[in-house]
Amino acid sequence: MATMSPGEIGELVRSVRKTLGLTQAELAELAGVGRRFVIELEAGHGRAELRKVADVMRAVGLEVSDEPDPIEMVRTPSGLVSFRTVIRRTGRPLSVPGRLWVLEPERATASVELPRSVYWSGRDKAFDLSDAQTREYAYQILMEEAPPAVMVEFLDGELLSEMWEHMFMAPDVRSAWEPAVDAYVRGKAA
Repeated sequence: MATMSPGEIGELVRSVRKTLGLTQAELAELAGVGRRFVIELEAGHGRAELRKVADVMRAVGLEVSDEPDPIEMVRTPSGLVSFRTVIRRTGRPLSVPGRLWVLEPERATASVELPRSVYWSGRDKAFDLSDAQTREYAYQILMEEAPPAVMVEFLDGELLSEMWEHMFMAPDVRSAWEPAVDAYVRGKAA
């Protein structure tokens, strides 16, 4: 498992717990720990016992492993971006960037054809990224199916951040991508 701070672990557990619709008391019962422990864990208190942390994480369906997360570095127009692979609730892998990047405006709004390896379920592979509705659909496909090298060709961080709040996507995809989108938005505001 990648090194995570107590605050990051707490944030992750809280996010997944809320996605599952569990209260802190329900999660504590499910994990076999006290409610106070769940409260302290979600608050990022570093004194939590590792065994109990693992029990709570397993209770919400998070895999606990001592294997390192695969990290892939990809060059974008905005510099190198690291991608980690997370396993979705469906068991499928999902590539998640450490930060967002920006494409040249012409590229970000071009008419593009997604590779068959990414857009395998439709006949027409062409997407007009200047159309917001079409771009949203293409981004959903890219975020769920594309490997990092393909993703960085078509997805623009600025445009993604603008439509993020109203995009429809699976909760596990949203929670995985949210830190990169939030960091991009905070960086723009600074």
